[in-house]
Amino acid sequence: MADQHNSNIPAVGNQISADIPDIKENLEWHQDCLQHICNSYNATALTSLGFVTTIWVPATAILATSTNGAAAGINEYATNDLMRAYYAFDTTTEEFVCFDIVMPEGWDKGTVKAKFYWSSAAGSTAGDTVEWEIGGLAIGNDDALDAALGTAQVITDTVLAGTSGDLHITATTPVITIGGTPALGDMVHFKVSRNVGGTDDMAEDAWLFGVLIQVTETFPDASGTNAIVVWT
Repeated sequence: MADQHNSNIPAVGNQISADIPDIKENLEWHQDCLQHICNSYNATALTSLGFVTTIWVPATAILATSTNGAAAGINEYATNDLMRAYYAFDTTTEEFVCFDIVMPEGWDKGTVKAKFYWSSAAGSTAGDTVEWEIGGLAIGNDDALDAALGTAQVITDTVLAGTSGDLHITATTPVITIGGTPALGDMVHFKVSRNVGGTDDMAEDAWLFGVLIQVTETFPDASGTNAIVVWT
């Protein structure tokens, strides 16, 4: 009996030879696509793309100011014994809290945005308005610790149907320009208040659970301008 395997070798070899031009054309097409991508997204283009990240600051990491500071509190939600730390902000006197963060090392040193996570003391009415205000200051090595913040921004929120039993998350603030001369590695100080002088009309205390800060980061460029340096 003839060796069927060996007798098929020429046929297989002929088929491969016939396919080589198509394989070559396919590889060249993929090479062109890859080259186009590399040319389009050079180092400068990647640097300009940027991406965002968020930093969560809970009430437990926040301090009340000595002058007109908001009152710290802890509330237990009775059905499931859930505990929440908060700062209570008065409805008539503007009260303040503050916190410090160090930005990620890819921070573009530009503007940031914030959202507030909050609720109210019992008795609030759905549809009431609360305004939150926030400003920031970048403090670097040998900079004064007591300096003016950048222009504060305000965001308005409305009490929901669940009133004091529901979490409220504000919309995003307008862009916040950080005061000072921001640089990588700076400690950035934020000051928060309830803007009682605006359209705020909720008669009860506003309880702040925390603040979410969003920052933009950039890719390192070829010159190393935005390079993240490994600590030594």
